[in-house]
Amino acid sequence: MDLATELGVSQSWVSQTSRGVKDSGIANVQRLLARVGWEVRITPKTEDDPVKRRNFVAAVGSIAFVPSPKVGPYQDAEYVRALAERLARDRYEQGGIPVASTALRHLKKVGLAISGKDRKLQSAASDLACETARIFYDSRRYDMAQRAGSFALQLARRSGDVNGQANALSALSRISIDRRHGDRGIMHARQGLTLPDLLPPQRAWLKLRLARSLALVPGQERAARDRLAELGDAEGLSAYERADMKGNVGVALAGMRAYPDAHVSIAEAVTLSRQCSPLLLVAYQAWQVEAALAAAEPLMAADHMTALARIAPMVSSARVNSHIAGILTMSARLTGVPELGHAREHLVSVQPD
Repeated sequence: MDLATELGVSQSWVSQTSRGVKDSGIANVQRLLARVGWEVRITPKTEDDPVKRRNFVAAVGSIAFVPSPKVGPYQDAEYVRALAERLARDRYEQGGIPVASTALRHLKKVGLAISGKDRKLQSAASDLACETARIFYDSRRYDMAQRAGSFALQLARRSGDVNGQANALSALSRISIDRRHGDRGIMHARQGLTLPDLLPPQRAWLKLRLARSLALVPGQERAARDRLAELGDAEGLSAYERADMKGNVGVALAGMRAYPDAHVSIAEAVTLSRQCSPLLLVAYQAWQVEAALAAAEPLMAADHMTALARIAPMVSSARVNSHIAGILTMSARLTGVPELGHAREHLVSVQPD
């Protein structure tokens, strides 16, 4: 009787449901149990067949983290942080374009965190906004990327999260670099480097952003090289970050016409990316082609271009699409090299419509 009253249903309904006579549906059960402080968790049972288990995990991966029923999912800091991590994995796997709408939807849901007092939620929302900025950056939606990055910085400052501020400033510097706004990239990177008690990975990324931004400013090449020399082997980097950092160093060197060193660094990024991220693999394979073309090495460019044509369809990234268009423009004047002509045909065949 008490349970029926608390749930707002009849005693007959409780009796029939508990005996298995009545099937109320999972959605209705979740809603009713939430009223009395219970929640439904979906977990796979132990199976002898690992393939079936993997298929189940893949099917319900999006609900692997169950928020507390006492607050909405977007008011739960751990849930929001898990969403940010999921977005990052999807971006590394697929590219930014397929993930952009989902990221924007999540970002709108956490918008009210800015006016709240929950510092953990603000910090988690900053992570989500920062990842959304990276996704928009990869989609070449720069204005939206800039707004998301600025929002991430606001949230991190309100929460007092120093490393969140560093990540947001690094993302904003990265966006400025891709837009070739060297001065703004320098400003964001230097702001980040003044933050106290930075973790080694954040400090390394900000130094790298500073180096790449300096390389865009006439007369600052020496300063850019000095910043690159300070990087060394940063500790605490994930597999994704190691690949991305090696590639960024190579791109900076190529921009300063230090092509032999650039080839080595970008090749390392390609090797590392094969183990962790289709997006990074395609992006740095494209940079390999661009560096070879800029160095007037058409045979090397042809080899890399053929490899790029095979892997480019693996991701959906406006940034990669832009690289491919640039490669076709750069290589157009070298069609007298037969190998390069054939490689161009392969690349044209996979170019997005």
